[in-house]
Amino acid sequence: MDDHRPNHVGRSKMYKTNARDQNEMRRKRREDEVQIRKCRREERFERNRKMTTERSLSQDENSEILKKVVDGLHSMNDEVISESLTRLHDNVKYNGWTVQALAKGQILNKISDVYCNRMISNATRQLIAEIFSITSNLGIQANEAFNPDEKVIQALVTNISQFSNDEDVLCDTFQSIACFIIQLLLISTQPMSVLLHRSLMWLVSLFCEKLDKYSPDVEEVAPLLEIITSGITSTDAMVQTDAASACASLAEWSPIYEHMQEQKLCSILVANLSNDKGNARPKVKCAISYIIQATGYFTEEMIEAGLLSVLKGFVNVSYMSQEVCFIISNICVEGEHTIDKLIESGVLKEVARVMDAAEYRARKEAAFVICHCCASSNRRHLEYVIELGMLTAFTDLLTCMDVSLVSYILDAITSLLQFGELYNQNNTNPVAEKLEEIGCREKLEFLVESQCFEIHAKAFTILERFYGDDEEIAAAEEITDYQPRSTIDSTIEMLIRNSATTTSQPFTF
Repeated sequence: MDDHRPNHVGRSKMYKTNARDQNEMRRKRREDEVQIRKCRREERFERNRKMTTERSLSQDENSEILKKVVDGLHSMNDEVISESLTRLHDNVKYNGWTVQALAKGQILNKISDVYCNRMISNATRQLIAEIFSITSNLGIQANEAFNPDEKVIQALVTNISQFSNDEDVLCDTFQSIACFIIQLLLISTQPMSVLLHRSLMWLVSLFCEKLDKYSPDVEEVAPLLEIITSGITSTDAMVQTDAASACASLAEWSPIYEHMQEQKLCSILVANLSNDKGNARPKVKCAISYIIQATGYFTEEMIEAGLLSVLKGFVNVSYMSQEVCFIISNICVEGEHTIDKLIESGVLKEVARVMDAAEYRARKEAAFVICHCCASSNRRHLEYVIELGMLTAFTDLLTCMDVSLVSYILDAITSLLQFGELYNQNNTNPVAEKLEEIGCREKLEFLVESQCFEIHAKAFTILERFYGDDEEIAAAEEITDYQPRSTIDSTIEMLIRNSATTTSQPFTF
């Protein structure tokens, strides 16, 4: 037993030593595993952080990747540019850089500048086109039917439509537009495809719509006027339509007016109005109408370009009468000198024919033209209106349901009657007699009973001033004593009385 005891004790010590060693090893292994996991986790976090930094492309100028890309794009060496673009292409294609990330770094307009203003190879152009196509999620980068120019323009168009709420993308894309459009339209010697021209013009029109929102420098926008000019004179209806839309949008942005006048853009619109090769006349006409309504800055230019002679031919075209008369009415409000030109050109004679023959909406716009002419209170204008011989049709509109129009007509009648007083012979007003002959007086007496106070007051004033000697006016005054009602009973009494007196009348106000 004694012989075996030392061995037993030795084995026990050995077992204890081995256990301690094993525990120490396990502890160390756990620590090593923890350290390894920690290192891996940190490496993963660092890798994700770098990927996030690379993808976001913040404006930090110390970013190594951004600096290399930008420096390469600024180089005048084709190989350096190509290397930089290749790095950018690979990150876009394989690392998931998005158009939003590129826009934050203002990369789109930088590669656009390279594309348009540097001497680069066709391979480099193709590489830029693929970058644009990938970032815009277009599936045309491998389609040989599209050349690099068309790929780039389609990508820009897509950016505008898909990222209309992303200010970074829009700003960077708009700056890219400034680089591309002039080069593609004015410098390229190869014929432009219809698809490319349509895309470019649509892009320009969309850009012009947003001028008020972004307010760029006028010198940055002015070059686009040459593009719009080429679009207006195009034979393609879609290109013409977008060019006309761009003109209408520019009319709301006053800083561009001087440049538009230098380009004679509105004169070109007028010339195009008589040209229906592109079948875009309705849109051109709407653009002219919108411009004249928005500002009087270009009215004189358009008149000198022959607008009145063009409109004269369209006044009595049934499907155009209303819109053409609307344009003429807006020209009238520019002043007496424009009314003189309307008289000299014979346009007002054609408007008078509309008063006699056209449907109601066209007659309504024609009536506004006559009202604006009478509002000038120029003797020659008032005399001309009377000589047109359309007072019957004009005063017939006093019974229409449009309170605004009736009010304007009453003002015009007042001006005409005041003009008639200048030729008062034997205490008679020749204009008042003429209006009474055609039934205007009866309509005025009807309007005195109107529930619209403005109409009532104007009609009563005319009757009292120009037909005040008759007993009927006194009777009308008693019937239409337009006093405010202060109690419910008196209000009900007024309604019952008016209902009884107007049941036989077709309209009321």
